[in-house]
Amino acid sequence: MTGFAFTLLFLTPLLLNKIGHTDASRILLAIFLSIGSLVISVLDKFNYRILEEMQYFEFRLTLLTATIIPFILFDLSERKLWISALIINLLCILLYDPIHEFFGVGYYNLGFEGPNYYFINFIVAATYLIIAASTYFLKYSFEKSEQENVDLINQLSGKQEELMLATSLVEKHRAQLEKENIQLNSSLLQSNATLTEMNHELISHNNNLQQFSYTISHNLRGPVASLQGLFSLLNPKELGENNKELFAHFNNSIKALDGTIKDLSHIIELKNDVSSVRDKVSLLAELTQIKTLLQREIIEQEVTITHEFGLSEFESVKPMVHSILYNLISNAIKYRSYERPLVITLRSQRIGKQIQIEVQDNGLGIDLVQYKDKLFGLYKRFHTHTEGKGLGLFLVKLQAESLGGSIKVSSKPGVGSTFTILLEPKDN
Repeated sequence: MTGFAFTLLFLTPLLLNKIGHTDASRILLAIFLSIGSLVISVLDKFNYRILEEMQYFEFRLTLLTATIIPFILFDLSERKLWISALIINLLCILLYDPIHEFFGVGYYNLGFEGPNYYFINFIVAATYLIIAASTYFLKYSFEKSEQENVDLINQLSGKQEELMLATSLVEKHRAQLEKENIQLNSSLLQSNATLTEMNHELISHNNNLQQFSYTISHNLRGPVASLQGLFSLLNPKELGENNKELFAHFNNSIKALDGTIKDLSHIIELKNDVSSVRDKVSLLAELTQIKTLLQREIIEQEVTITHEFGLSEFESVKPMVHSILYNLISNAIKYRSYERPLVITLRSQRIGKQIQIEVQDNGLGIDLVQYKDKLFGLYKRFHTHTEGKGLGLFLVKLQAESLGGSIKVSSKPGVGSTFTILLEPKDN
C-alpha cells in the first residue's frame, strides 16, 4: 500500500508536466525526495523499533542530497520557485525530530541518550546550508558561463551577418566595378581611336608647317633675295631726286619683308622644336653665357645682374630655356629707366612639381591696365623711344607653352616688371 502511494506521488509531477503545469511538477520533484525520505523514516521506525543510534540519522543524509535538486530543476532567475523548494527541504530537516516525536518514534522515544544529539543536528543543518550555498555558486557560475557563451554566439552571429552583408556589398561593388571597367575599356578604346586620329591630324599639321616653312624659306625668300641683289646693283647717286626717294622706300620695304619672313621662319622652327631632346639645364651656366653675349650693353649701361637660384639645375630643352632668359634680360636692358641704374634679378625654385623662374627688373614698367591683353602679341610694342619689332615677349610665351608651361607678368609703370615662368618637369 505504501509503495503504491509513493508510485502515485512520483507519477503526479509527470502528469502535471504533461498537462502544462510545469512549475508545479518541478516543485513536486524538488521536494519529493525530502518528503518521501521523512515519511519512509517514520514508517521504518514503526516497523523496526530496535535500531542502532546511527540508523536513526541515516535518512538525514538523504535529506542533505535533496539540497541540490532545486538548483537542477530551476534557473536562478526563477527565484520564487527554487527558494520555495529549498525552504521546504530545509523544514524537512529542521522538523525531522519533532515529526518523529509526534508519532512516538523520536530519538528519546526509542531510548537513545547520546550526548552528541544536538551537535549532530547542528552539523546536519550547517551542512545543508553549505551544500545549498556551494550549489548556488556552481549554478551561478554555470549560468554566467552559459550566458557568456550565448552572448558570444549572438555576437558571432552578428559578426557573421555583418560579414555576409559586407560580402554582399563587395560582390555588388565588384559587379559595379566590372561594369565600370567595361565602360572604361570602351571609353579607352574610343579615346585611343580619337588620339590616333588626332595624332594623324597632328602629323599632317606638322607636315604642313614644314611645307610652309620650306615655302617661306625658299619660294618667298628666293625672290626677296633676288630683289635685294638687284637693288644692290643700282647706284643711288645715278638716280634723280624723285627716284632716290622711291629707291629708299623700295629698299626699306624689301628689308622689312625679308625680316618678317625670317621671323615667321623662326616661329615655325620654334613650334617644330617642341620634340627636341631634353637635357640638363644649368641656370648659372646659361646666365653666364647670356652675360657674355650682352657684355657690351651691360658695361655701357652699367647693368647689375644678380641671381638667387633655389633650384640651379633641372632637365628641359636647353635652347628654349636659353632663348627665354635671353629675351627677358635683353628686353629689360632695352627698356631700362634712365632715372636709376638698372638692376636685374633672376630667381628660381621648385613649387610642387613645377619649376618657377622669375626675372625682375626696375626698368620702365608696363601699364597692364592698358596693354594686358596685348602684352604677348606678335609685333606688339609698348615703348616707342627705342627700336624693336615686338617679337621678344611673343617668342617667350610661345617657348614657355611649348615646354608645357606658362608665363605671367606683374608690372607698374615707373617701378619695374617681374616675369614669372612656370615649367613642367621632364616626366610631364
